[in-house]
Amino acid sequence: MAVAVLGLGRFGSRLVQELSHTGIDVLAVDRDSERVNEIADIAFLAAEGDVSDFEFIQSLSLNDYESVVVAIGSNIAASVLVTLTLKRRLSLPYVVAKASTHDHAVALELAGADIVISPEQEAAVRLAHTLGSRHVGDYLSLGPSYGVAKIRVPDRLVGRPLSALDLLDKYRVFLLARIRGDSVSFNPNVDELVQPGDEWLIAGRDEQLRRMELP
Repeated sequence: MAVAVLGLGRFGSRLVQELSHTGIDVLAVDRDSERVNEIADIAFLAAEGDVSDFEFIQSLSLNDYESVVVAIGSNIAASVLVTLTLKRRLSLPYVVAKASTHDHAVALELAGADIVISPEQEAAVRLAHTLGSRHVGDYLSLGPSYGVAKIRVPDRLVGRPLSALDLLDKYRVFLLARIRGDSVSFNPNVDELVQPGDEWLIAGRDEQLRRMELP
């Protein structure tokens, strides 16, 4: 798999790092030479140039990449123009674009972006559902009233079997997976004992996830 990331601000640079660490070949592009140099040793390829310049963007051969991410957040006009160019003029099959505001997201959708992401809004949603909880580390909304939460299992539960916790009966939540280091076990055996550092993925109503207090 190969991905092109256009724009190397905080979001774009972090995305390049994460993609590269997972073994994906990444083309990293920015008009700022300092940003390009900082990421050059991490990305598969790095290029300096103005992606709003049609001749330059043509020279990148972006049709060779399965996905192109427009990670230009600060310049709304430029990100919309680049997205429009990628979809309408270059006919790229899959373009993901980063939005900084609601109006920006609407403009990107109209420009043809296949996926529009709003990291700040998504972070606010996660914080709203995890703020004040001692155990919830992350959250994914599944709809207006349901979600999936990542739970840091308290040390006091170490050594206890999952069956003794009665997560469904007591808390009305479903245990989807157990995370232990780099190992993930989906629908873990109820006789499995909790180990230090375990994390769980649980699903349920938002109110149950927020109020959940493990014994």
